[in-house]
Amino acid sequence: MTIKQLIEILQQVEDQDTRVMVSGYEGGYNDVMNINPIPLDIALDVSNEWYYGKHERAEMLIYEDRKDYQIVKAIIL
Repeated sequence: MTIKQLIEILQQVEDQDTRVMVSGYEGGYNDVMNINPIPLDIALDVSNEWYYGKHERAEMLIYEDRKDYQIVKAIIL
């Protein structure tokens, strides 16, 4: 999802006081506690493990391995 797509979706919410939450680790929901609006370099499709996120910060990869992945800018909610 891009910022443009997120804005389009959020503009459809009538009540601007609606809370924003994320899924909990094993269930339930949590408030979004922290938004860093500074885009990070993210390597796409790094992991196939069900319990781990698909993508990873590019800086966490061995430099030589970065060429094997598409690197995009992303903000983290």
